[in-house]
Amino acid sequence: MLAVEFPPPRAISLYQYSERGPTVKYLCLVYPLLSTAARPRGALLLRARDLNLAVSRLHLLPLEANEWILLWRLAPLANSSHKETLMKYLCLVYSDEQQLHSLPDSPEDSECQAYAESVAGSGRMLAAEALQPVNSATTVRLRGGQVSITDGPFAETKEQLGGFFMVEAKDLNEALQIAARIPSARTGSIEVRPISEGGCRQPSR
Repeated sequence: MLAVEFPPPRAISLYQYSERGPTVKYLCLVYPLLSTAARPRGALLLRARDLNLAVSRLHLLPLEANEWILLWRLAPLANSSHKETLMKYLCLVYSDEQQLHSLPDSPEDSECQAYAESVAGSGRMLAAEALQPVNSATTVRLRGGQVSITDGPFAETKEQLGGFFMVEAKDLNEALQIAARIPSARTGSIEVRPISEGGCRQPSR
């Protein structure tokens, strides 16, 4: 796996946009333009009725000129409730899709589900979602006011983002302890990032 060092990424921001009626969750990963970095600079979570509306919401984001977005539709993993008290962290779960279930230490889906439920039961869980395969990704770019949409991920990498846990913890050490017990850490890697409380949010109504 190629390790690339670049300036410290922006803290992850949580962008929430609620709509009436049934909605779908989308995870938007913000990447630097023309970079080989396999890790995003930031991430945004939004709800929309469909992909077209999700893309239209991206016009509201304060992106830099040299950034672009990878948009994922999320598959449900676990439901949870949360308290608005502790620091928020996003645990990004990376693994090799081709070997996800074939390695000696590969976790079973039931084990992953059980751990997600245990974290939810502890009151630390804000959200936990599994992503559909990488070939279901849609890449969105905005250049000169024009939106271009292409199917597939932005780049081929050895490890792919397969899901995430959004948790509350009293500090980074506690968040790392939660991440270390995610079953997928045995065969992949977990990137833990603090969520910026001052990021993009839905305006108050």
